[in-house]
Amino acid sequence: MTRPPIAQVLKAAHQQLEGDRSIDVELSSPDQLLDGDGSSGSGIDTLVGILDSAVRLPATLVVRIALPGGGGGHGPDVGAFRARCQVQANDAWREAMVLRQGGIRELPRALLLAVGAAALGVVSGYLAQGTDSTLLMVLLYAVAFVAVIAAWTMGWTPIEQALFDWRAPGHTAAVYELLSRARVELVERPREPRSSRSVVPPG
Repeated sequence: MTRPPIAQVLKAAHQQLEGDRSIDVELSSPDQLLDGDGSSGSGIDTLVGILDSAVRLPATLVVRIALPGGGGGHGPDVGAFRARCQVQANDAWREAMVLRQGGIRELPRALLLAVGAAALGVVSGYLAQGTDSTLLMVLLYAVAFVAVIAAWTMGWTPIEQALFDWRAPGHTAAVYELLSRARVELVERPREPRSSRSVVPPG
């Protein structure tokens, strides 16, 4: 049986997430919640992939774990699942803050260099207009062009880092925090696939 394309799987999972704030994940064994079995990824990676690609995160979340009948005699370690999610959330927040604070820290120096490069570009362009030498005019215009591009790049890079680059790891941190406090429910996987709810296989 072939799996549906990942875009369809994610779309169905996102619709379920928006509908009843829940995600169903199908595991071959309880241990697969934290560790993949070699042929497919772990349950936690599947959950993070769904939530990380969602436009909005719900305030609360229910995670339904579908296991084969009996679950091998034991259920997944929910405590270890929550602990790992919290550790990953802390790591992602640290990455986000390093990016944001790094951009803020470098902004004054970058703006100073950008102003200097822009001034060089203005002076070069002004001198190019007053020279009678074609070669010198071309060289001065080239310097002015490069200086203006350099000024824009040096000024924008730390601004982009401080305003935007940190948001991706910040969103991932919010995903892990949501998973760390999600309600986990165990259900027995039926023999036939259910049509009323989308169960997302890892991997």
